[in-house]
Amino acid sequence: MTITKGIKIAKYLCLFPGVFLVVSGLLILLLPNSAGVLFDIKDIDTLKEPMALAMGIRQLAIGSMITLLALSNQLKALGLIMLIGALVPLTDFIVFSASIGWVSSLRHAAPVPLIFGLGFYLMYQIRKSE
Repeated sequence: MTITKGIKIAKYLCLFPGVFLVVSGLLILLLPNSAGVLFDIKDIDTLKEPMALAMGIRQLAIGSMITLLALSNQLKALGLIMLIGALVPLTDFIVFSASIGWVSSLRHAAPVPLIFGLGFYLMYQIRKSE
């Protein structure tokens, strides 16, 4: 498989959501007060509950997968993870819209087109070059 300029750019663009998820996961786990800003949760005690810790671990795990796959040039796996991973912020949007309002929860839905688009682009380009 030849790595074209477009694939290389898409690979590096995948690092943005990957690193963001790692950082946000660490914030949720280590600094719940600042994590409240990420999820627009007013009751900080909610972020100290087991569910919030699970969210932090989820963010950290998915972000680590994306980052490591991008850095190790595992582009087919990266494309699949990005396609499937787009469901996470979409689901967050649906779940959080009930508690914080749909306008506030749009920050969760905003990256969905980028994440899905990068995954689709990588998969399309990799299949085309095989």
